[in-house]
Amino acid sequence: MPDAFSSHSESHDAAWPRIVIVGAGISGLCLAMRLKKAGFDSLTILEKSHDIGGTWLDNTYPGCGCDVPSMLYSFSFALNTNWSRKYAPQAEILQYFRDCCERFAIRPHIQFGTAVSTARWDEDSSHWTVTTDAGETIDCDFFVSAVGQLSRPALPAIEGIDSFRGPAFHAARWDHDFDARDKRIAVIGNGASAVQIVPKLAHRARQVSVLQRSANWILHRHDHRYTRPWRWFYRLVPFAARLQRLLMYLFFELRILCYNHRTFLNNSFTAWARFRMRRAAPEKLHSQLIPQFPAGCKRVLLSNDYLQALHRENVQLVTDPIERITPEGIRTSAGNLPLDAIVYATGFKASEFLYPMEILGRDGVRLNETWKRRPLTYLGILAPEFPNFFMLYGPNTNLGHNSIIFMVECQVRFILRCLKLLARRDCGVLEVRRDATEEFDQMLQRHLRKKVWNGWVASWYKTDQGDITNNWCRSTLAYWWHTRKPAEEALQLSPRRDCRTVERTPVAR
Repeated sequence: MPDAFSSHSESHDAAWPRIVIVGAGISGLCLAMRLKKAGFDSLTILEKSHDIGGTWLDNTYPGCGCDVPSMLYSFSFALNTNWSRKYAPQAEILQYFRDCCERFAIRPHIQFGTAVSTARWDEDSSHWTVTTDAGETIDCDFFVSAVGQLSRPALPAIEGIDSFRGPAFHAARWDHDFDARDKRIAVIGNGASAVQIVPKLAHRARQVSVLQRSANWILHRHDHRYTRPWRWFYRLVPFAARLQRLLMYLFFELRILCYNHRTFLNNSFTAWARFRMRRAAPEKLHSQLIPQFPAGCKRVLLSNDYLQALHRENVQLVTDPIERITPEGIRTSAGNLPLDAIVYATGFKASEFLYPMEILGRDGVRLNETWKRRPLTYLGILAPEFPNFFMLYGPNTNLGHNSIIFMVECQVRFILRCLKLLARRDCGVLEVRRDATEEFDQMLQRHLRKKVWNGWVASWYKTDQGDITNNWCRSTLAYWWHTRKPAEEALQLSPRRDCRTVERTPVAR
């Protein structure tokens, strides 16, 4: 691949192709690592935070960890045989990505503290002009969004939310100066972060009130430590670690069979989940805690201690609707709840893709306008009328059953092969055809209609209108098959119109 691009670049300029990636989370880092390995050095990562890591940098609340095994939640090309446990905590996951960043020498390519406001395609010169919040402009040949789906915390629309006098913060913006000892604390929400936070707070707080809007399926997380001899064995025999990773992948992959609604497997999965929850949860709370909808409609949560924490005298489950937040606490339909602190475990604005960036494609068409109802993409990677624009972890590429890193690696491989295709054809501009995009979307929607996420209950997987915009519709193996190589009939390739080198314009100081 580097050789092909070297010969192609000679006919244009030595810096071509210049690539700008927005976001230094797992997907942005993955692309940068593979680009460097393939010989592409003219790349810049724009990161709004002070460090790499994305969601693992932002989320530092007590108990934070991943619900995918560490062996699987890591890059296939950067195997880590030194995980401390099957499900690693946040700090260890973040350190892994930092180590990868150093190993592949990515940090010199990152511009920290830089948020992107707009990106505009210039048809005359066949390049993107990226403008930062500080007013700096950067021109590039390829623009890649790697901002992810879980980067912008969502606060609930509750009357009086700004009136509370005590500490109040979102779980993804945890206040580490906050001391929970002898405090009356409300945790609003009972999702993935709440089930990790509540047991930790319960050991220190005087009272923890969990305000639940709707029930979630919660299953046991089969976690364990990796002993020193076990880790030594993995280092000595890397094949053993890769074999365990493969077996984990296949086990998790089979779970997609349980996510088709009104099937024997989904009914069995639901019955098994109900049985496990009835064994772990307080009997008096079964009617409030155990969902009435099929398992998988919303994200299935994994926890060894959340349901157990609800047995404690200082933990209460509140299912009465919240009417408003007051200076002294929360008023529900059942009365006032006096509080010293509030934690919002209310998730992220997952369906507002790429926001607040404004992306303008061919003829100035605005991406957020074309996606007003729901996103229309090809493989969650390309969008018609937006040449040389790629997305990582874009619409309909999230998973409910396996590791998102597998999906990201598929997308990165697809992008690299698109670049190789351009080099082979001596072209510089790539755009997906609208008819191919619409055909892909029809297939996507057809399979999504069969999934258990479609109907029953609201979730972050879909919009208020009921469109499933976050999740992939089939197995990850099916996604790998779709992305294994670019379908040339779905793409329109053309030469660059202007071969001049465009320089970076620094912000005026």
